[in-house]
Amino acid sequence: MEATLARPKGELKTVGLVSFAHLLSHFYMLSLPPLFIFVRDDLNISFVSLGLCVTAYAITTGLLQTPMGFLVNKIGGGKVLAGGLFLNAAAIAAVSLTTEYWQIIALMFLAGVGSSVFHPADYSILATRVGSERLGRALATHALGGNLGFVLAPPIVVALAAMFGWRNALLIVGGVGMLLALALAFQMSSISQPQGAQKKQDSWGRLVRSPAILLLFVFYTLSAAANSGIVHFSVSAFSEIYSVPVATAAIALTTYQVLSMLAVLPGGWLADKFKNHEMVLALCMVGSAGFLLLCGSGALPFVAVLGSIGVAGAFHGLVNASRDISVRGAAKDVSVGTVFAFVTTGYSAGQVIGPLVYGLILDFGRPQLVFVASAVFSLLAILTMLVRRNVPVSLKPAE
Repeated sequence: MEATLARPKGELKTVGLVSFAHLLSHFYMLSLPPLFIFVRDDLNISFVSLGLCVTAYAITTGLLQTPMGFLVNKIGGGKVLAGGLFLNAAAIAAVSLTTEYWQIIALMFLAGVGSSVFHPADYSILATRVGSERLGRALATHALGGNLGFVLAPPIVVALAAMFGWRNALLIVGGVGMLLALALAFQMSSISQPQGAQKKQDSWGRLVRSPAILLLFVFYTLSAAANSGIVHFSVSAFSEIYSVPVATAAIALTTYQVLSMLAVLPGGWLADKFKNHEMVLALCMVGSAGFLLLCGSGALPFVAVLGSIGVAGAFHGLVNASRDISVRGAAKDVSVGTVFAFVTTGYSAGQVIGPLVYGLILDFGRPQLVFVASAVFSLLAILTMLVRRNVPVSLKPAE
């Protein structure tokens, strides 16, 4: 029987707990935006001001991820994860009690503090408690949990708001999260760092002295910029290229996202089966870029576009686990959680850069170039991973 079938006791429980916490983190990211129209009417707040609340959430989440990685290395991922989830949920629940705009934006900053713990804590726990021969599937399950959080949040909070009002909707989802955080704290034996695990001397200097880690940061930035073109601008681009209604164009985006999510778990198996993760990344991203170029060419009937963008989405979903395992390989002088926290901050950077590029493209009336730009970002991302294979992990040894 293969060695990969031998599974340490409690490993599945660890993966389940961490993945469920990840689902909640993504759920809370989208808990307020679907209720914007209710908040606007109740408190007389503009949509621009409400959008700044989401910006506040994203800023603190992004900026604090690496410092939270340092904290995870010092006191353990389990404590940080349970504490962050409680703070995140409590801040969302507290929005239900607000009467002024400044109170909402302050609470969203606070919710972002809680949200910043998930990447460093989750990846640290999984990397130290899951066998390397199964890590790809564990990371894929973790990613799927986050995707499900995005899918579940809008219908749940809108349904609760319809039944009980927007304030009670946030109070309910936040209150449930607080209770689940307390329950998670009672499962500390399943999410704490194993006894005897070596703690590393994390520092900003060790991060920026590592060419491999810096290249991974760039990879995340470029791949996020590539994906943002499809997620945020493909509906408008398809509508103009193929002269179809926006509602019809949106079906293409839904197809892309659904097949991307469905491919995440097979991508975990792929990462465990094939150890050349950079090659898996390159092949899948080239495949995704190729089908996106075909979609944006205007040469296909729109029915064929739906099939092509679905294939592009599947290729995109396949890379997640291989990408994350590549990050683990760069964690030599720095702890795994801190490396993940640092490089995934590049994802936020890509979401800032990408929309600016795609917005300019559409303003100039060249919707086909949305897909060309996405493909170029993908190819540049592949180049960073291929270069990374030939660079040292750090420029100088750890002290």
